[in-house]
Amino acid sequence: MSKAETEMSNWLAHPNEFGEGPAEIREIHRELTDWPLEDQKVELVLHRYRMADGFTSIGMTGPITWSFLGDGVLDGLSMDEIKRAYAGWYVSFLAVQQNSAQSQQIEARRQDVLRQLQSGNPAIQDVTEFLPIGQLLFYVYKEKRGDREMVVATDQQFPREYPADSQFLKLPVLYNYIGSLFFEGRL
Repeated sequence: MSKAETEMSNWLAHPNEFGEGPAEIREIHRELTDWPLEDQKVELVLHRYRMADGFTSIGMTGPITWSFLGDGVLDGLSMDEIKRAYAGWYVSFLAVQQNSAQSQQIEARRQDVLRQLQSGNPAIQDVTEFLPIGQLLFYVYKEKRGDREMVVATDQQFPREYPADSQFLKLPVLYNYIGSLFFEGRL
């Protein structure tokens, strides 16, 4: 077993995760890549694993070890899309850690943004994700367009629309959005 596979297996075996190592694990992607908030390129390794109960997913080692544990949340995504989801999660995770003491102020800001959006467009239903990072603000809102619902992720400069049935909505859409902005050179 490689060092990266051992690291992923140990993470999965932690009591806060599965509490046991995977029944199967194999490396499916490895690359040296730029990474958000890192000064140098990092080695990113993706692993497909199966637990004894049959649960399967794709985990990552590199700048941090992590795996999305929801059923089928990465199904249908390319390696590049999975990489973007993990990069967006990484930025979001670090931001949430920094902002944890400010949850009431952040919720008040989210409500203000929702009111502002709805005053200009009553078809906007809700702000479902809201993430301030320093001077940046990322958020996601749902908008009704006739009989269709759209989900829009934005940083107030580069909005991106996702149909309500998009595969990217299996995870918080900001993961895909922030990861995409980073790898497109916009962050």
